Amino acid sequence: MSRSPSQLKKLLLLGESQNLELKPRASAQICGPHVCAFLNSQGGYLLCGVDDDGQVLGVDDAQRVAQRMESQLKAQIQPPVLFSVEVQEIDDRQVLVIEVPSGKDVPYAFRNDIYIRQGESTVKASVDVIRDMVLRKQIEPERWERLFSSELDEQQLSRTACQKLLSAPRIPLEVRQSEQGLLHQLQLLSLAKYGRLTNAADVLLAQDPVRRHPQARVRAVCYSSKTANEYQDLQHFAGPMTEVIEQLSAFIMRNTPVKARFSQGRNQREDLPLYPEMAIREGIVNAFAHRDYSSFSGGIKVEISPVRLQIWNSGSLPDGVDADKLQQGHISVLRNPDIAHALYLQGYMEKLGRGSVLIRQACEENGLAPPVWYSEGNSGVTLTFFTPEVTPEVTPEVAPEVTPEVERLIVLVNGDIKRIELQHQLKLADAEHFRKHYLSPALEQGVLAMTIPEKPTSSNQRYRLTSLGKIVRKRLDGQ
Repeated sequence: MSRSPSQLKKLLLLGESQNLELKPRASAQICGPHVCAFLNSQGGYLLCGVDDDGQVLGVDDAQRVAQRMESQLKAQIQPPVLFSVEVQEIDDRQVLVIEVPSGKDVPYAFRNDIYIRQGESTVKASVDVIRDMVLRKQIEPERWERLFSSELDEQQLSRTACQKLLSAPRIPLEVRQSEQGLLHQLQLLSLAKYGRLTNAADVLLAQDPVRRHPQARVRAVCYSSKTANEYQDLQHFAGPMTEVIEQLSAFIMRNTPVKARFSQGRNQREDLPLYPEMAIREGIVNAFAHRDYSSFSGGIKVEISPVRLQIWNSGSLPDGVDADKLQQGHISVLRNPDIAHALYLQGYMEKLGRGSVLIRQACEENGLAPPVWYSEGNSGVTLTFFTPEVTPEVTPEVAPEVTPEVERLIVLVNGDIKRIELQHQLKLADAEHFRKHYLSPALEQGVLAMTIPEKPTSSNQRYRLTSLGKIVRKRLDGQ
């Protein structure tokens, strides 16, 4: 989660831990082993410009140091990975905050050494630990993006898309200077292995990926009325991923009206898109980076109406992430790290885990209601933007229909509450009946969330309404 200065100060009071490392100085040599260790463990935070006692010392020329160190770390950690280095201000001093997710391609190495976290310390991994990491990786099913793409060869790749990727400013020097051919360059980016191209390379770079993966097709429709009975524009997009992203962005901008704004102190009119272009672009890129590609029935769908814009992608929210956490930012859990890395190299993705925060901020700055994320089980993730005349509180169609049992449950939830307390208020003695007909459906529909999702059976577990649950609650209160 992207932390505010006040939250960072609270972290400092707790001191170093399994997930927090403090360093008085900032350099790749100092920070590299700790970033590597967090990747090989459960993720965490590294704060530079803070001593072991939590005293804030600050970092001189912090922005320049952050940019240089981020570039050096990403060049020296293998396999390729995304993490963010940000500058924050605490007690009028600038510090660096490095947010590191738990890596999906362990073991990670920094300058050819593998590190792990042991309590509050970072240590080199023993031979036994490394062997265990490798064995676990072999047992786990391989990600869809890493599987070989059937019947795909170099001749079917888009020359333009390959050139765009390999000439991107962020491309590693080793890849740029390779003289062993395109396939070797893509192998260095984890888009090929053993001389064969992967599914990630297919959807990113192929001229026509839908021939092998029909789920790569994107559908966009603009309805002429709120009832969605008639459409005024309908298109399907297919091709290299960044090309489709550009075409889809243009479709949305073309089919949304502009609003007039007069600058303060000037009579000159300025026409702006109804929805902030940055927020729309971020929402589209997130859909491509985080969607589930494994099912032929999956995909991405955009629907525009006079009252809202919705971006849907197949799959579900990652474990431990719910709609409320998306509103705040979080250490991003990447479903498709190879695809995300290729998008990052080309400038389509920036700070890890910040996309949802940037989307929300852009909407607020443009006078729009906060966007709403909604996910029900594995039926997909929907991001909804609202026009200025509409708010999610008065748009019940964005919320799901829930059972009478779930309605009774929602009405009772105020703040964080334990299961036994809810069961008692509902006067239900049978715990299994409560779970089956009340609690589980509410969690599956995304109206209720655990406060400790990573430990569902914890004795300290409580439940609270999500953003979607609050919308349903307001709808019920108005009946």
